[in-house]
Amino acid sequence: VLAEQRSPATAAKGYVRLRQILSRAVDDDLLVKNPCRIERGGVEHHAEQRFATMAELVTLADAVADRYRSLILAAGLAGLRQGELFALRRGDLDLDAAIIRVRRKRLRLASGEVIEGAPKSAAGRRTVALPGPLVDELRRHLDSNVDPVESGFVFTTADGWSMERSNFRQWIWLPACETAGSQGLRFHDLRHTAGTLAARTGATTKELMARLGHASSQAAMIYQHAAEDRDQRIAEGLAEMAREAGLGGRSES
Repeated sequence: VLAEQRSPATAAKGYVRLRQILSRAVDDDLLVKNPCRIERGGVEHHAEQRFATMAELVTLADAVADRYRSLILAAGLAGLRQGELFALRRGDLDLDAAIIRVRRKRLRLASGEVIEGAPKSAAGRRTVALPGPLVDELRRHLDSNVDPVESGFVFTTADGWSMERSNFRQWIWLPACETAGSQGLRFHDLRHTAGTLAARTGATTKELMARLGHASSQAAMIYQHAAEDRDQRIAEGLAEMAREAGLGGRSES
C-alpha cells in the first residue's frame, strides 16, 4: 500500500524500519516470529543517475540570466546541494582562498514553512575548494548581484528575494534545459555531475565523499582524513577541464 502512495525508495525504507521494530518485539517475547518476510522488501531501487558533461554544464550556464549563471556552475563544479546553495551567504565565500564553507541549508517544507539550519550530517558541514574559473564567475556575481553585507544571500531572485525551489525549477531551470537540449535533467543531477567530473581528475572515493558531503556510517572518518591539498588538486583539475570547455574567458561587461 505504501508503495502505491509514496516512492519505491520511501516504501523500502518504511519496510526496513517496520522489520526492525518487529524484530525488537520478537526479542522482547511480544511476538513469536517476525511477519516481515518479503524477499528483498527493503532493497531500494534507484533510477540511473544522469550527469552533464563539462561542455553541457557550460551550455546550461549560458542559457540562464547572468544572476543565475554561477548558481548553475557552483552546483556542477562544487557539488553543493540546492538547499545549501540557496542558504549561502556572502560570508561563506572566501574567494581569495578559493573556498566555499558549507554551514547551513535552506528548505521550504510542504506546509510552506521555511527552515534554515545546519546540514543534516557532520559530513555536510564542509569546506569545498573551487576551481579558478568558478572563482572568477562568483567574484563577478558578488560584485553585480549580492548585497555587500556578510549576511547577504549569494543567490536571490531578480527582485532580491531568497530563492525558492519550485519557482526556480519552473521559471529558470526547465527553460534552461529546453534551450540547452538537456530536457529531463534534474538540478540535483548537477551534483552527480560534480562528483563524476571530480572523479575524472583522479579523486579517490573518500575524497569524493568528503567533497560532496555524503553522509554514511563512516562520514566523520571521511571528512577528517580527506587531505586539503588533494582537494585543491581536484579543483585545479576541474579548472583545466572548464577552461578547455570555454569557461573562464568571459570578458567584463
